[in-house]
Amino acid sequence: MQNNSSDMQNLPIDITYSRLGEWLIDRKRISADWRKRLSLLRARIASALKSLPKDLDPWFQTLDPENTGYLEAKRICVILSESTPEIRNIFGRLSGAAGEWEAIVRAFEKDYLYLGEAAQIIVQNVNYEIPYEKKQVLKIQQQMADLDRKEAELKRSANASAMKYQEACQELGLQGENVRLELLEMAKTLPSTFAEIVEILCGDSVQKALGFYQTFVDHAHTEKGKVAGNVLPSLRDLRDNPPVLDVFSSSEIAATAVHLAKEQEKTFEVEVSSNDIDWNINTTADETAVIDWEIGTIDQSETCRNDKVEQTLHPTSEKMEFVLQDDTVKGGFQSLDTKNDIIDRNVKDTGVSEPIQPEICWDISIEDASVAATEETMERESSAHHLSNFPEATENEKHPLSPFLDTEYRNELLDDLFELKAFLNQRLVELGSQETSSLQHQVQAVAPPVLQQYGPDSLCTMLSDLSQAISLVTNRKTRDLIMILNSKRFLDRLESSLNQKKQYEVKLLESMQEVSKRRMELRSSLSSLWPKQEAAISRTRELKKLCETSLSAMFDGRPVNMIGEINNILGQA
Repeated sequence: MQNNSSDMQNLPIDITYSRLGEWLIDRKRISADWRKRLSLLRARIASALKSLPKDLDPWFQTLDPENTGYLEAKRICVILSESTPEIRNIFGRLSGAAGEWEAIVRAFEKDYLYLGEAAQIIVQNVNYEIPYEKKQVLKIQQQMADLDRKEAELKRSANASAMKYQEACQELGLQGENVRLELLEMAKTLPSTFAEIVEILCGDSVQKALGFYQTFVDHAHTEKGKVAGNVLPSLRDLRDNPPVLDVFSSSEIAATAVHLAKEQEKTFEVEVSSNDIDWNINTTADETAVIDWEIGTIDQSETCRNDKVEQTLHPTSEKMEFVLQDDTVKGGFQSLDTKNDIIDRNVKDTGVSEPIQPEICWDISIEDASVAATEETMERESSAHHLSNFPEATENEKHPLSPFLDTEYRNELLDDLFELKAFLNQRLVELGSQETSSLQHQVQAVAPPVLQQYGPDSLCTMLSDLSQAISLVTNRKTRDLIMILNSKRFLDRLESSLNQKKQYEVKLLESMQEVSKRRMELRSSLSSLWPKQEAAISRTRELKKLCETSLSAMFDGRPVNMIGEINNILGQA
């Protein structure tokens, strides 16, 4: 019997955490109305927290009435009793705030109310709070990983876009700071490009290639007794009559250059716009007056104006009379036109004094304003000319344009160059082929001396010069610059194409900034979730230990174990 009782004493009690409250009620360890008593006690705790001296301990600042339970009340009571040990009364009990919290602790311990609270908090934390916070942490971590991947992709795309923009600018010889202005400036380099093409095609190497081709055609493709025609007419014409290299912008392109100059001075124009008002005031006595004051065209002096104003303000009562004291002014009034004489007679017949409008003195220096406007206009024109720096072809200017600007001319020239290049390539292949070497020697034995004097090295030199000339004519930079001079629409499209690549990079960089901002927000949320999760886990562990210890003491020292998901939650933490 003793052995059986000893075995029973060591037999552990396993309690599922989710049924701990029901288990305690079934065994009459706590009352059935413990929730009602707990709600009343929480109201008492909320009232006690208001009078708690929070300056005694920083932990007091973090207390919340909803999360303050039995363990927190015991800790508050200990802190208050240690800080002011003299507050005990003659019976040894605490008084004041410490006494109030000691009473709260006693209320928790009465009828094991704290076990019901612990069971409630454990179920809430294990089933809801801790899993939710863990899910939130995992969700934020996943979002941060996605943001890192997205940022890497945006960075890679931005670098690729920047490289494409730089390559496009380098291909056109631009720096990429002001695309439109640089394109207009780059168009001025066309004459030098055309000069380089002409220099190559008029060189000795191309001349030898042309003579070689002409001789070959005369020897191999011309019947006896007949004269062969000239081959490569466009190339010959270029060599015999070197083309003009000057280029002129179209009217739209020149207007664009002027517009850019005006945009740079737009702020200045707004400030001086009020000075550009045309008052339609004559600058000389010979010009016709624009403002009709209905008093005729009179060369009036300051004395005349004063007399008229005075007589207007003080007319006679019986009839209108003008007393002129200055003989010079009298002579001026005698030259009034018929219209003014009629006005004077009408005024005298009616006997009504009708005031004469005095002239307005605007105090405007016409000559100075004209000079200032002229100087301003000259400055604007000079700025626009400096910006464009290439003239506009007008009807008055009969300068011949470079034929390289003509697409048909370039195509004909390229046809000749490609034809000559193909001929030289074929001859080079034949000279280097072992299969046709014997036949080649037999043919050259009866060929003219010109066809025999060029070997593979000479042909390679000719091909190199021809390829260089073809490249200068056909490369994208030359074609785009020619189109820029001929079409404003192409200039707009080219500028838009380059700006789109640049704007795409800017857009990607802005997206990267938004990603960085979002990452900072997620980090802030994560930093606030970690303490909440750790606090919930720590509180759950303490409550579990408290329940197991209290229940073990309640059952004469038998070990008590709480089983279920609580162990997995606390074990993973």
